[in-house]
Amino acid sequence: MRAQVSALLMVFFWVGCGSDKKKEEALEIVGSYQDPYGGTHLITDDLWDQGGMGGKYHIADYDNQKDYLVAQNDEHNTYNPGKWSRFDWVWHNGTLYYCQTAYDKSSQEEAEAVTPADPADPEQGGCGGFPWTKLTKITFAGAVGTTDCPAISKDDPRIVAWATAVVSYEPGEHLIPQWQDTTQALGPAEGKTTAVVSLGEGGNITLTFAQPISNGEGPDFVVFENSFSDNFLELAFIEVSSDGKTFVRFDTTYLGTDPIAEYGTLDPTLIDGFAGKYRAGWGTPFDLAALAGKSVVVDETVDLSVITYVRIVDVKGDGSMTDSHGRPVYDPYPVHESAGFDLDAVGVLH
Repeated sequence: MRAQVSALLMVFFWVGCGSDKKKEEALEIVGSYQDPYGGTHLITDDLWDQGGMGGKYHIADYDNQKDYLVAQNDEHNTYNPGKWSRFDWVWHNGTLYYCQTAYDKSSQEEAEAVTPADPADPEQGGCGGFPWTKLTKITFAGAVGTTDCPAISKDDPRIVAWATAVVSYEPGEHLIPQWQDTTQALGPAEGKTTAVVSLGEGGNITLTFAQPISNGEGPDFVVFENSFSDNFLELAFIEVSSDGKTFVRFDTTYLGTDPIAEYGTLDPTLIDGFAGKYRAGWGTPFDLAALAGKSVVVDETVDLSVITYVRIVDVKGDGSMTDSHGRPVYDPYPVHESAGFDLDAVGVLH
Protein backbone atom coordinates (compact mmCIF):
# COMPACT_ATOMS: atom_id res chain seq x y z
CA MET A 1 0.00 0.00 0.00
CA ARG A 2 2.82 2.41 0.90
CA ALA A 3 4.44 1.75 -2.49
CA GLN A 4 1.16 2.45 -4.29
CA VAL A 5 0.62 5.71 -2.41
CA SER A 6 4.22 6.76 -3.12
CA ALA A 7 3.78 6.05 -6.81
CA LEU A 8 0.57 8.08 -6.93
CA LEU A 9 2.24 10.97 -5.13
CA MET A 10 5.14 10.90 -7.58
CA VAL A 11 2.78 11.01 -10.55
CA PHE A 12 0.80 13.87 -8.99
CA PHE A 13 3.99 15.79 -8.23
CA TRP A 14 5.35 15.34 -11.76
CA VAL A 15 2.11 16.42 -13.43
CA GLY A 16 1.64 19.38 -11.08
CA CYS A 17 5.17 20.69 -11.45
CA GLY A 18 5.26 20.39 -15.20
CA SER A 19 1.82 21.67 -16.13
CA ASP A 20 2.47 25.42 -15.84
CA LYS A 21 5.32 25.61 -18.34
CA LYS A 22 4.27 22.99 -20.88
CA LYS A 23 2.25 25.07 -23.28
CA GLU A 24 0.82 23.85 -26.53
CA GLU A 25 1.61 27.19 -28.19
CA ALA A 26 4.61 29.48 -27.96
CA LEU A 27 4.50 32.75 -26.06
CA GLU A 28 3.16 35.23 -28.62
CA ILE A 29 5.52 38.10 -27.70
CA VAL A 30 8.76 36.14 -28.19
CA GLY A 31 11.37 38.38 -29.83
CA SER A 32 13.88 41.16 -29.25
CA TYR A 33 12.71 44.70 -28.58
CA GLN A 34 13.84 48.20 -27.61
CA ASP A 35 11.98 50.46 -25.18
CA PRO A 36 11.79 54.29 -25.39
CA TYR A 37 14.52 54.63 -22.75
CA GLY A 38 17.24 52.83 -24.71
CA GLY A 39 16.79 49.50 -22.96
CA THR A 40 16.68 46.22 -24.84
CA HIS A 41 14.40 43.29 -24.09
CA LEU A 42 14.92 39.70 -25.18
CA ILE A 43 11.84 37.54 -24.62
CA THR A 44 11.79 33.77 -25.04
CA ASP A 45 9.31 31.16 -23.81
CA ASP A 46 11.43 30.83 -20.65
CA LEU A 47 13.04 34.21 -20.03
CA TRP A 48 12.41 37.96 -20.17
CA ASP A 49 15.87 39.53 -20.20
CA GLN A 50 15.86 43.32 -19.77
CA GLY A 51 19.64 43.70 -19.77
CA GLY A 52 21.96 44.94 -17.05
CA MET A 53 19.60 47.64 -15.75
CA GLY A 54 16.26 45.83 -15.83
CA GLY A 55 17.35 42.35 -14.81
CA LYS A 56 16.07 38.92 -15.79
CA TYR A 57 12.73 37.24 -15.18
CA HIS A 58 12.29 33.47 -15.46
CA ILE A 59 8.89 32.77 -17.00
CA ALA A 60 6.84 30.17 -15.15
CA ASP A 61 3.48 30.52 -16.88
CA TYR A 62 1.77 32.60 -19.57
CA ASP A 63 -1.60 33.02 -21.23
CA ASN A 64 -1.79 34.30 -24.82
CA GLN A 65 -5.54 34.79 -24.58
CA LYS A 66 -5.48 36.89 -21.42
CA ASP A 67 -2.17 38.51 -22.41
CA TYR A 68 -0.11 38.09 -19.29
CA LEU A 69 2.81 36.10 -17.94
CA VAL A 70 4.18 35.32 -14.49
CA ALA A 71 7.90 35.12 -13.85
CA GLN A 72 10.34 34.76 -10.98
CA ASN A 73 12.87 37.57 -10.60
CA ASP A 74 16.43 36.38 -11.12
CA GLU A 75 18.41 35.96 -7.90
CA HIS A 76 20.98 38.46 -9.19
CA ASN A 77 18.50 41.23 -9.99
CA THR A 78 19.23 44.54 -8.27
CA TYR A 79 15.64 44.90 -7.10
CA ASN A 80 13.50 42.21 -5.43
CA PRO A 81 15.73 39.22 -6.29
CA GLY A 82 13.90 35.91 -6.04
CA LYS A 83 10.46 37.54 -5.81
CA TRP A 84 7.69 37.13 -8.38
CA SER A 85 6.47 39.45 -11.13
CA ARG A 86 3.49 39.67 -13.43
CA PHE A 87 3.65 41.30 -16.87
CA ASP A 88 0.56 42.26 -18.86
CA TRP A 89 0.79 43.15 -22.55
CA VAL A 90 -1.47 44.61 -25.21
CA TRP A 91 -1.23 45.26 -28.94
CA HIS A 92 -2.36 48.82 -29.65
CA ASN A 93 -2.44 50.12 -33.23
CA GLY A 94 -0.11 47.28 -34.20
CA THR A 95 2.46 48.11 -31.50
CA LEU A 96 3.31 46.06 -28.41
CA TYR A 97 3.02 47.65 -24.95
CA TYR A 98 3.65 46.06 -21.56
CA CYS A 99 3.01 46.82 -17.91
CA GLN A 100 4.77 45.15 -14.99
CA THR A 101 1.77 44.90 -12.70
CA ALA A 102 3.60 43.01 -9.95
CA TYR A 103 7.28 42.89 -9.08
CA ASP A 104 7.69 41.89 -5.41
CA LYS A 105 5.27 39.08 -4.71
CA SER A 106 6.21 36.11 -2.54
CA SER A 107 4.80 33.41 -4.80
CA GLN A 108 3.75 32.66 -8.36
CA GLU A 109 0.12 32.41 -7.26
CA GLU A 110 0.22 35.78 -5.53
CA ALA A 111 1.69 37.48 -8.61
CA GLU A 112 -0.85 35.85 -10.93
CA ALA A 113 -3.73 37.05 -8.75
CA VAL A 114 -2.81 40.73 -9.14
CA THR A 115 -5.46 42.85 -10.90
CA PRO A 116 -4.55 43.24 -14.60
CA ALA A 117 -3.51 46.64 -15.95
CA ASP A 118 -6.10 48.64 -17.89
CA PRO A 119 -5.39 48.19 -21.64
CA ALA A 120 -7.93 50.75 -22.89
CA ASP A 121 -5.38 53.46 -23.74
CA PRO A 122 -1.83 52.22 -23.02
CA GLU A 123 -0.20 55.34 -24.47
CA GLN A 124 -1.86 57.54 -21.87
CA GLY A 125 -2.24 55.42 -18.73
CA GLY A 126 -3.60 52.29 -17.14
CA CYS A 127 -0.35 50.97 -15.66
CA GLY A 128 -0.49 52.00 -12.01
CA GLY A 129 -1.27 55.58 -12.98
CA PHE A 130 1.36 55.68 -15.73
CA PRO A 131 1.41 54.86 -19.48
CA TRP A 132 2.37 51.34 -20.51
CA THR A 133 5.90 50.85 -21.88
CA LYS A 134 6.15 50.69 -25.67
CA LEU A 135 8.31 47.94 -27.19
CA THR A 136 9.65 48.31 -30.72
CA LYS A 137 10.80 45.18 -32.51
CA ILE A 138 14.55 45.02 -33.07
CA THR A 139 15.59 43.68 -36.44
CA PHE A 140 19.33 43.42 -37.02
CA ALA A 141 20.71 42.69 -40.46
CA GLY A 142 21.22 39.05 -41.38
CA ALA A 143 23.90 37.20 -43.29
CA VAL A 144 25.50 38.23 -46.57
CA GLY A 145 22.89 38.23 -49.34
CA THR A 146 19.90 38.92 -47.10
CA THR A 147 17.82 42.09 -47.29
CA ASP A 148 19.60 45.26 -46.14
CA CYS A 149 22.77 43.42 -45.18
CA PRO A 150 25.51 46.11 -44.87
CA ALA A 151 28.48 43.74 -45.26
CA ILE A 152 31.24 45.11 -47.50
CA SER A 153 33.16 42.95 -49.97
CA LYS A 154 36.97 42.86 -49.85
CA ASP A 155 36.87 44.01 -53.47
CA ASP A 156 34.59 46.99 -52.86
CA PRO A 157 36.01 50.03 -54.72
CA ARG A 158 35.11 52.28 -51.79
CA ILE A 159 38.05 50.83 -49.82
CA VAL A 160 40.88 53.33 -50.32
CA ALA A 161 43.53 52.02 -47.89
CA TRP A 162 44.46 49.23 -45.50
CA ALA A 163 46.23 48.92 -42.14
CA THR A 164 49.99 49.42 -42.49
CA ALA A 165 51.49 48.50 -39.10
CA VAL A 166 50.88 46.52 -35.91
CA VAL A 167 51.27 48.63 -32.78
CA SER A 168 50.63 45.88 -30.23
CA TYR A 169 49.54 42.26 -30.09
CA GLU A 170 48.46 40.45 -26.93
CA PRO A 171 47.43 36.89 -27.82
CA GLY A 172 44.87 35.21 -25.62
CA GLU A 173 44.29 31.61 -24.58
CA HIS A 174 44.17 28.40 -26.65
CA LEU A 175 46.43 29.69 -29.42
CA ILE A 176 49.45 28.06 -31.05
CA PRO A 177 52.37 29.96 -32.73
CA GLN A 178 51.25 28.99 -36.24
CA TRP A 179 48.36 31.48 -36.02
CA GLN A 180 50.29 34.38 -34.47
CA ASP A 181 51.81 35.95 -37.60
CA THR A 182 50.69 39.57 -37.20
CA THR A 183 51.76 40.53 -40.73
CA GLN A 184 48.69 38.66 -41.95
CA ALA A 185 46.59 41.57 -40.63
CA LEU A 186 48.31 44.14 -42.87
CA GLY A 187 47.42 45.08 -46.41
CA PRO A 188 44.33 44.00 -48.37
CA ALA A 189 41.92 41.34 -47.17
CA GLU A 190 42.44 38.00 -48.90
CA GLY A 191 39.21 36.27 -47.96
CA LYS A 192 41.03 33.03 -47.17
CA THR A 193 40.43 31.05 -44.01
CA THR A 194 44.17 30.54 -43.42
CA ALA A 195 45.63 33.99 -44.26
CA VAL A 196 44.86 35.51 -40.83
CA VAL A 197 46.29 36.29 -37.42
CA SER A 198 44.28 34.78 -34.57
CA LEU A 199 43.79 36.68 -31.34
CA GLY A 200 43.20 33.75 -29.00
CA GLU A 201 40.43 33.76 -26.38
CA GLY A 202 40.31 37.31 -24.98
CA GLY A 203 43.36 38.53 -26.93
CA ASN A 204 43.69 41.80 -28.81
CA ILE A 205 45.62 43.56 -31.56
CA THR A 206 46.06 47.26 -32.35
CA LEU A 207 46.69 48.48 -35.90
CA THR A 208 47.66 51.82 -37.33
CA PHE A 209 47.42 53.46 -40.77
CA ALA A 210 49.58 55.56 -43.05
CA GLN A 211 46.80 58.15 -43.23
CA PRO A 212 44.20 58.74 -40.47
CA ILE A 213 40.64 57.46 -40.80
CA SER A 214 38.14 60.32 -40.89
CA ASN A 215 34.46 60.59 -40.08
CA GLY A 216 32.83 60.72 -43.49
CA GLU A 217 29.38 59.93 -44.84
CA GLY A 218 28.33 56.39 -43.92
CA PRO A 219 30.76 53.70 -42.73
CA ASP A 220 34.39 54.78 -42.34
CA PHE A 221 36.26 51.49 -42.03
CA VAL A 222 35.58 47.77 -42.30
CA VAL A 223 36.94 44.75 -40.39
CA PHE A 224 37.35 41.33 -42.05
CA GLU A 225 37.27 37.94 -40.30
CA ASN A 226 37.72 34.49 -41.87
CA SER A 227 34.54 32.55 -41.08
CA PHE A 228 33.89 29.68 -43.47
CA SER A 229 30.10 30.01 -43.11
CA ASP A 230 27.34 32.50 -42.37
CA ASN A 231 26.75 31.29 -38.82
CA PHE A 232 30.04 29.98 -37.43
CA LEU A 233 31.01 33.37 -36.07
CA GLU A 234 33.81 34.47 -33.76
CA LEU A 235 33.17 37.97 -32.49
CA ALA A 236 35.27 40.95 -31.42
CA PHE A 237 34.79 44.39 -29.89
CA ILE A 238 36.13 47.34 -31.91
CA GLU A 239 37.83 50.35 -30.34
CA VAL A 240 39.42 53.43 -31.94
CA SER A 241 41.84 56.13 -30.83
CA SER A 242 43.38 59.29 -32.20
CA ASP A 243 46.44 59.28 -29.90
CA GLY A 244 47.08 55.60 -29.16
CA LYS A 245 46.35 56.15 -25.45
CA THR A 246 42.63 56.76 -25.07
CA PHE A 247 40.36 54.30 -26.89
CA VAL A 248 36.59 54.37 -27.26
CA ARG A 249 34.55 51.24 -27.96
CA PHE A 250 31.62 50.87 -30.34
CA ASP A 251 28.35 49.89 -28.68
CA THR A 252 27.31 46.27 -29.05
CA THR A 253 24.13 44.26 -28.65
CA TYR A 254 24.00 40.49 -28.22
CA LEU A 255 20.57 38.89 -27.93
CA GLY A 256 21.52 35.23 -27.72
CA THR A 257 20.93 33.47 -24.40
CA ASP A 258 22.75 30.14 -24.40
CA PRO A 259 26.41 29.04 -24.35
CA ILE A 260 27.78 27.87 -27.71
CA ALA A 261 29.91 24.78 -28.14
CA GLU A 262 33.26 24.72 -29.96
CA TYR A 263 31.66 24.11 -33.33
CA GLY A 264 28.32 25.75 -32.53
CA THR A 265 26.62 28.46 -34.56
CA LEU A 266 25.17 31.94 -34.02
CA ASP A 267 22.19 33.74 -35.54
CA PRO A 268 23.56 36.98 -37.07
CA THR A 269 20.19 38.71 -36.67
CA LEU A 270 20.79 38.66 -32.89
CA ILE A 271 24.15 40.46 -33.16
CA ASP A 272 24.94 44.13 -33.68
CA GLY A 273 28.09 46.24 -33.31
CA PHE A 274 30.58 43.37 -33.25
CA ALA A 275 33.23 42.56 -35.83
CA GLY A 276 33.08 39.01 -37.15
CA LYS A 277 29.42 39.01 -38.15
CA TYR A 278 30.08 37.95 -41.75
CA ARG A 279 31.87 35.16 -43.60
CA ALA A 280 35.34 35.40 -45.14
CA GLY A 281 35.71 38.03 -47.84
CA TRP A 282 32.95 40.17 -46.36
CA GLY A 283 33.67 42.76 -43.69
CA THR A 284 31.70 44.40 -40.91
CA PRO A 285 31.46 48.18 -41.46
CA PHE A 286 31.86 50.75 -38.67
CA ASP A 287 30.67 54.36 -38.76
CA LEU A 288 32.61 56.75 -36.51
CA ALA A 289 29.51 58.94 -36.21
CA ALA A 290 28.07 56.28 -33.88
CA LEU A 291 30.64 57.37 -31.27
CA ALA A 292 29.72 61.07 -31.32
CA GLY A 293 27.99 61.01 -27.94
CA LYS A 294 30.77 59.23 -26.03
CA SER A 295 32.31 61.33 -23.28
CA VAL A 296 35.88 61.07 -24.60
CA VAL A 297 34.64 62.25 -27.98
CA VAL A 298 32.58 65.09 -26.55
CA ASP A 299 35.59 66.39 -24.60
CA GLU A 300 37.74 65.93 -27.73
CA THR A 301 40.16 63.44 -26.16
CA VAL A 302 39.29 61.26 -29.13
CA ASP A 303 39.05 63.18 -32.41
CA LEU A 304 36.81 61.35 -34.87
CA SER A 305 38.31 63.25 -37.78
CA VAL A 306 41.78 61.85 -37.06
CA ILE A 307 41.54 58.19 -36.06
CA THR A 308 44.96 56.57 -36.35
CA TYR A 309 44.49 53.41 -34.28
CA VAL A 310 41.98 50.56 -34.42
CA ARG A 311 42.00 47.90 -31.71
CA ILE A 312 40.28 44.53 -32.13
CA VAL A 313 39.47 42.76 -28.86
CA ASP A 314 38.38 39.13 -29.01
CA VAL A 315 35.19 38.18 -27.21
CA LYS A 316 36.02 35.28 -24.91
CA GLY A 317 33.02 33.18 -25.80
CA ASP A 318 32.23 31.72 -22.38
CA GLY A 319 29.87 34.53 -21.38
CA SER A 320 32.38 36.26 -19.10
CA MET A 321 32.30 39.36 -21.32
CA THR A 322 29.18 41.46 -21.81
CA ASP A 323 27.63 43.69 -24.47
CA SER A 324 26.84 47.37 -23.91
CA HIS A 325 23.63 46.41 -22.11
CA GLY A 326 25.29 44.07 -19.62
CA ARG A 327 24.25 40.84 -21.31
CA PRO A 328 26.74 37.96 -21.51
CA VAL A 329 28.13 37.36 -24.99
CA TYR A 330 28.62 33.83 -26.29
CA ASP A 331 30.44 32.55 -29.34
CA PRO A 332 32.09 29.15 -30.02
CA TYR A 333 33.97 28.13 -26.87
CA PRO A 334 36.40 26.67 -26.12
CA VAL A 335 38.18 26.78 -29.47
CA HIS A 336 41.73 25.47 -29.81
CA GLU A 337 44.85 26.17 -31.90
CA SER A 338 43.44 29.12 -33.89
CA ALA A 339 41.18 30.27 -31.05
CA GLY A 340 39.39 33.58 -30.96
CA PHE A 341 38.79 36.20 -33.61
CA ASP A 342 40.77 35.54 -36.81
CA LEU A 343 41.72 38.89 -38.32
CA ASP A 344 42.15 39.10 -42.07
CA ALA A 345 42.39 42.89 -42.54
CA VAL A 346 41.03 46.35 -41.76
CA GLY A 347 40.06 48.48 -44.74
CA VAL A 348 39.64 52.26 -44.80
CA LEU A 349 36.68 53.93 -46.53
CA HIS A 350 37.32 57.55 -45.49
